[in-house]
Amino acid sequence: MSVAEGSRDRVEERLVALEEDYSGFPVNQTTLAVPREAYERTGERCRRGIVDAYVQLYNERDDVLLVENDGEWVVPHGEPRASERVVAGTERAIRDRTGVDCDLTDLARVTILGIRDESDSERPPVYRLIAVFTAETDGEGPAVTDGAAAVDEEAAADGGDDSAVEREAPPDGVRWHPTLPDSAVPTH
Repeated sequence: MSVAEGSRDRVEERLVALEEDYSGFPVNQTTLAVPREAYERTGERCRRGIVDAYVQLYNERDDVLLVENDGEWVVPHGEPRASERVVAGTERAIRDRTGVDCDLTDLARVTILGIRDESDSERPPVYRLIAVFTAETDGEGPAVTDGAAAVDEEAAADGGDDSAVEREAPPDGVRWHPTLPDSAVPTH
């Protein structure tokens, strides 16, 4: 079986699994023609996993977690491994990337993405599944907004100390933001 055929079957399997975990989410389908090198990279990526998961992750203050990607601030992205269920793999990938534990609460949308080789229309498309989730923190995690030092007054109160306690800063390129920028979530 070719990578293209295998990717189509694996996308279908993952979509069925997501339907078991979530109901009523929209499913879109689109095709992109890309240069041969990008097509080849997509085929290689399909061997590791088939899902690109984007997560709108909110903390208890309704701030959204963003990561820096090529100079822009976007929602965290993860790729569940081929051996993982989508939900557990996405939560692991987000924790690995950001240091924040989360619980996926909803599946906003799914796109079946067909990638074609723009230089050879005879090559079959390679498929990927793009999933956009919403999530909540599973604990406090990093708590610095816009790079400023944050304090945990609740932790200070629990400890009986009147002063605020500084919390752990997130990794470089990770921050909490009070609003979700329009460009932070992929459109496909």
